[in-house]
Amino acid sequence: MIIAIVYLLLATVFVLFLALTLLILLPAIYIKVKLEPVKGVCKSDARLDGKVALVTGGNQGIGLETARELAARGATVVIACRDQVRSAQAIADITATTGNHNVVFKPLDLARFSSVRQFAEDFNNTYDRLDILVNNAGCGGLKCKLTGDGVDVVMQVNYFGPFLLTNLLLDKLKASQPSRIVIVSSCLHHFGKFRVSDMHLPLEQGIKNQILMYSRSKLCDVLWTKALAKRLPEGVTVNSLHPGFVRTDIFKRLPPSAMKVLDFVIDMFSFKTPKEGAQTTLHLCLAEELENVTGKYFMECAEAGYSSLADDDNLVEAVWDNSIKLTS
Repeated sequence: MIIAIVYLLLATVFVLFLALTLLILLPAIYIKVKLEPVKGVCKSDARLDGKVALVTGGNQGIGLETARELAARGATVVIACRDQVRSAQAIADITATTGNHNVVFKPLDLARFSSVRQFAEDFNNTYDRLDILVNNAGCGGLKCKLTGDGVDVVMQVNYFGPFLLTNLLLDKLKASQPSRIVIVSSCLHHFGKFRVSDMHLPLEQGIKNQILMYSRSKLCDVLWTKALAKRLPEGVTVNSLHPGFVRTDIFKRLPPSAMKVLDFVIDMFSFKTPKEGAQTTLHLCLAEELENVTGKYFMECAEAGYSSLADDDNLVEAVWDNSIKLTS
């Protein structure tokens, strides 16, 4: 009897592990093979002397490589994130590799609306222009839970926080035109779904729902891009993108078993380095041919297809209205 129970438990564990593997592996294989056939490269040689760029999450991963390249082209770069120590290390690295000493850190916690407002006030009082805003910071793999503002933590960091930040910096962007807003989304937005009335609320606990919340937040980024583009004056553009599957720390809080599966997938398919993952972001920041392109979604430095939900104008407007309400 005891042996039978042990075998049953082992079988259950195996089935759960297999299900977890398939949950992560199959979408990754599909996306890598079907949606990422090549690695795009930003070919612009534009200079940014005299311009100001703001990169959220610019102290690591894709954000660090984005900040580095913008600094290399002469921009004053503001790195906005929580970790001051890591940011200091990133700034020292950027300065050493680019020779640009106009790279600064300003504290920002996207999981707290009060921090976003304080950051925006400080930025607006410090700088007389903002030419490029890169909403790069994000998180994934977190347990579904509410922030102090009553919003799911992944939704707040990946969507509502950047939404509020951008709105608070719009006057500066308008005064600096031509200016650009770049929103780092993900092709996983294709798997996102929600009801507008409870889009800010967490799902029940579980790895599957953690991934679904990430997909939801990235879908909202695409919908937001469409809504914001309709409201911006000529000379200010906004576009979103999928950076590719990159080896970064964004899902580091997944359970160890899930991380092992994810690492296996990354190694198997030679996913991108952070520098490679930053190329589409840089393309949207720099490419001369995109000066008047707005409201689009890009992948591998080229315009790409997005979820059909983003073509639902009623949904796009409902999400915008609800987001304004939740961040007011």
